[in-house]
Amino acid sequence: MRLIHTLLFLFREDRIQEDKILATACLKSIGKSTYKTVVVYNQGYLCYEQLKEFLDPFNLNCIIIGDAINVGTVVGRQSCFEYIWENHPDTEFISEIHLDMIFTHRWEDALIEYLVHNDEPMVSCGIVDGQGSLNFLESKPKIIPKDYNNDFDDFLISLRSDQVVHGFTNPCIHVSKIIQYTGGYNPRFLKGKQCYEDDSMLLGYFYYYGTRVNWHPKVNYNSVVYHAIAGQRLVLGDNVLLNYDGLVRQYGAMGLKHLSQLHKSEWHINYFNLQYHSF
Repeated sequence: MRLIHTLLFLFREDRIQEDKILATACLKSIGKSTYKTVVVYNQGYLCYEQLKEFLDPFNLNCIIIGDAINVGTVVGRQSCFEYIWENHPDTEFISEIHLDMIFTHRWEDALIEYLVHNDEPMVSCGIVDGQGSLNFLESKPKIIPKDYNNDFDDFLISLRSDQVVHGFTNPCIHVSKIIQYTGGYNPRFLKGKQCYEDDSMLLGYFYYYGTRVNWHPKVNYNSVVYHAIAGQRLVLGDNVLLNYDGLVRQYGAMGLKHLSQLHKSEWHINYFNLQYHSF
C-alpha cells in the first residue's frame, strides 16, 4: 500500500451535533482522496459498533482500533503508526489528518510527488483556517464558504500555489520508514494527552539528518485543505506540562534551542528561546 491515513476520532460531549456535522463533511471529503484506507483510533463517546455504523456510509476503507477511551494524541497516533508498521509494513507514506479538516480531490498527490523527488522525511499541506488565514503566507484573509458543498472544493483548489515554505502544520505526510526509524511519538517520555508531541517528532527528524544539514520542516502549497482550528496551543496546565517535561527529558535544553530554529512562527521562536534561556 502506498499511503495510509491516520485519524483520531472523538466527539466532544458538549458539542456533539457540531462535531457530527464537521466529521461528516470531513469523512465525505476524505473520500475524494487518492488513497482511501484510514486507520481510525476510537478515542471515545461512540462504542466500536456505533463508530462502525457512523463510518460505513463513506467511501473509505476504515480500520478501527482503540477501546473508546481518550488516551490522548501521543498514544492514539503512535498506536495508528504501529498498527500500520505491523500489519502493512510495505506502506510507503503515512498521513496525519484531523476530524476538523475538509479535503479536496487527490490532495495527497502533490505532497507524495514532493517526497518522492526530495530527501525529506515529511511535508505539511497548506491550510486555510477558520478565520480564512493561509498560515506561513503573507496574504489577506479569505472568505470561507458557508457550507461544505462543491463550492468549497473549488475554493480550496483556488488557494493552491507553487510554493514550498519553512513551517509545520497538520495535515502532514510522513515517509513511513523514516518516522519508524526515529520512533514517532514516544509515550515513555510524553505522558500527557496532548501538546509538544509535534515538537518531539520534529526534533527526531532534525537529529536524524544531523545538525550540520540544518533540516527544517516545510509546507507545500501545491495542495491546500481547510483546518477549522489550527496552530493553537492549549493553556499551559498540568497535563500539558507533563509532555513539556518529557520533551526536556528526551532532548534536553539543546532540544529547546533547536526548536526555536525549527519553527517558523514568532510565537514558537520566542517561546522556545525563553524556555532555553531559563536553564
